Amino acid sequence: MNRSLHLRNVGFATLTVLMLIFGSQWWSAPVQAQATTITVAPASLSILPGQTGDFVFTITSSETRTFTLSQTSTGGVTLAFPSGTQVAVAAGGSATFTVKALVPSGAIAGSSFAQTLLATSSSPTGLNLSVFFTVVVGGPVPTSTQTSTPTTGPATVTPTAGPVCKDGFEPDNSPAAARTLDVSTAQEHAICPKGDEDWLVFGGVAGKIYTIDISRQDPGIDLSLELFDKNLNSIAFNDDYYNRDPNNPNPGDTKPRITIRIPADGPYYVKVRDAAGRGGVNYIYDIALLDQSYGPTPTLVREICQDLFESDGLPEQARLITSNEIQEERRLCPTGDADWVKFFGKAGKRYIIFTDTRRYVGANKVNGQAQAGADTVMVLTDRDGVSLLDVNDDIPGGSTLDSQIEFTPEVDGFYFVQVKNVGDIGNQFIRYDLTLLLCLPGQTDCGRPSDGSTTKPVQPITPQPTGTPADEFVLDPSSTPRPTATATP
Repeated sequence: MNRSLHLRNVGFATLTVLMLIFGSQWWSAPVQAQATTITVAPASLSILPGQTGDFVFTITSSETRTFTLSQTSTGGVTLAFPSGTQVAVAAGGSATFTVKALVPSGAIAGSSFAQTLLATSSSPTGLNLSVFFTVVVGGPVPTSTQTSTPTTGPATVTPTAGPVCKDGFEPDNSPAAARTLDVSTAQEHAICPKGDEDWLVFGGVAGKIYTIDISRQDPGIDLSLELFDKNLNSIAFNDDYYNRDPNNPNPGDTKPRITIRIPADGPYYVKVRDAAGRGGVNYIYDIALLDQSYGPTPTLVREICQDLFESDGLPEQARLITSNEIQEERRLCPTGDADWVKFFGKAGKRYIIFTDTRRYVGANKVNGQAQAGADTVMVLTDRDGVSLLDVNDDIPGGSTLDSQIEFTPEVDGFYFVQVKNVGDIGNQFIRYDLTLLLCLPGQTDCGRPSDGSTTKPVQPITPQPTGTPADEFVLDPSSTPRPTATATP
């Protein structure tokens, strides 16, 4: 074979092998996960008293993290970590581990215990994960108490006399036997027999506002509500709530209600009892749970957090803004977000750049034309994107929290502007318009108009929830959902 042809064939073969090697490495590269989650299987497990059962957990992380595991248990259930309490997860990967749950030997068959596993990580940023699961005590359920009465004939068994108190949720007389109360639902319970207590549990989300309401109580009882955290520390109590209608307070309304902003993710327990310890078969009440809102500091919704100008968090990512341009619908989101723009400044000309949040104030005005959560700060830097030229928090001489800088360049070039929020606060509802004005020679009214005429009025955009009823749930006896008298399976 011709030597040159042979060498050419060898070269082609070598190139093909290298392409296959690099191609296989490229195709086998892991795809980075888009979220950091923790899951458990099974979610509920039946375990005999004195025995253990295995729950398998999986943590998936979009970043390289080390998680520390801890437990929140009820009913005396003990969680054991055979592989230790430290779990390392590589970026875009997952880690699976087993936790053993030990049921105390004295546990009553049929009881269920809500459990929480917490996974915390401090680096690269603080992150807390939690997952709920249930331990059900297996074995035969104890029968009702019976007494044997000796006679001259065959023995007869007679049930102990007493009121028929079952309301479909019993037994629920302790945190360990607490029944689940779902959001936007109502349940019908009975305080029976005398001295009865009903316990319920729900999963609370940090920052959300929850209301637990007794929307109906039959004559003869005066109920009280008490709320406990996952460690059974009492965090709220109410006996009578007379101000259901602020325009028409009713001192005779003795039905209790608790409204609270939940401080941390986890299970929360509700205890219902009669204030005087009464009880009977006709002592019926309805209880309902509503998660109202996140209030003025909502939880981040990533799908609507970024605006059309992202990514612009660094000077080298600055978006161009041209003279007399208005950039609308900018967002300061998430927490710590910074928006950078650059503009070409001509020596000797006068430029004014300002933020305007007035069109996003909404119908419920609290402080004039200040948008809830928005207090912009503007920084002007030189052509290097570093050297500080000017800074402004609030526009001088005006009753506004918007920012404005007036600038006359001495040298032609591109200059940079950063917009942030005071305290680095950010969420998807903090929006603003950014305007760059090139003032006309001798113009005296160049700047942010006091009447907001440079921006068109619009209604604020509120994201619509998914998977929830179209009608608002109101905690009132006439409009609460029809209560159920049986526990949810």
